Amino acid sequence: MNRVGIVGVTGFMGAELARLIIPHPHFELTMACAGSSAGQKLADLRPGFGALGDLLVAESDPAKLAENCDLVFLALPHGKSAEIAAALLQLGVKVIDLGSDFRVKDRTVSEALYKRPAPSQELLDQAEYCLPEITGAPSKDTKLIAAPGCFATALTFLLSGWPDEQATVFGVTGSSGSGIEPSAGVHHSLRTTNFTAYKPLQHQHIGEVSQTLSNLGKDIEIDFVPHSAPMVRGIHLTAVCNRPVEELETNYAPLKRHPLVTIQRGVIPMGAVIGTCRVLIGLAPNPDNTKTTVCVAIDNLLKGGSGQALQIANLLYDLPETAGLPLIGQWP
Repeated sequence: MNRVGIVGVTGFMGAELARLIIPHPHFELTMACAGSSAGQKLADLRPGFGALGDLLVAESDPAKLAENCDLVFLALPHGKSAEIAAALLQLGVKVIDLGSDFRVKDRTVSEALYKRPAPSQELLDQAEYCLPEITGAPSKDTKLIAAPGCFATALTFLLSGWPDEQATVFGVTGSSGSGIEPSAGVHHSLRTTNFTAYKPLQHQHIGEVSQTLSNLGKDIEIDFVPHSAPMVRGIHLTAVCNRPVEELETNYAPLKRHPLVTIQRGVIPMGAVIGTCRVLIGLAPNPDNTKTTVCVAIDNLLKGGSGQALQIANLLYDLPETAGLPLIGQWP
């Protein structure tokens, strides 16, 4: 068994990752860390883990993590990964970061997008950005992997087959994408009957999407308007392309070989991917087939977060790509 640790286990991403790793056939969760909750039972903090009994949350001590783990997942708030990642790398531990610290390779661009100091350029240069279906499996000798953001994942799938130099994309996301810390944007009484655009034309994930597309030789002007919806999980994107559906089916066809991707003609229900690590792409033509609506749906906590991080780990260790990943959606 490969020994893994999670730093930030009590957040949405960290807890979801623990839920996937605990029954995983090839990984053993040897350390579950969250500084503010150290010494408490994980089951007391997150009742869903009641079957684990006495598993204690530990301090995020790099030396203890290195002693007990071969791989550590960082599921920390944005801007909090760099220091502990650097310490773990010095101790020879592989790191997969679910946060934003290492996604954008240009330090100046990263600081402009996230309005905070970026990690050192040396650390950024070490990091490998991995969205497996688009960038390929991670290099086996890599030590630091940056997992994509949730909107960035969905946008990159949508734009990977986009034939034009400009795309206007309408996006919708659930409240869990904002993390576990309470705020007005995720407060139930404010969100449950509300629907609003936020960060229009300036969402920070555009930076990593443009970076990935550039590496693929694509230069697309992205006008992206995300919206907060009264739901907990899920991302749904919509864009209209002035091309016939057959052309777009050809463009997106290379994605069909990947086990987590489904492409179908017509619109797609977001509910079909909730609770799974799948990507659903829908191509819906207008009546005279001169335009096609392109839709992408993912679960933001799974394919947009913890599930994708585990998918990357599977590939890093030459395991079956879908090992431990939920593939069948909830109903209803």
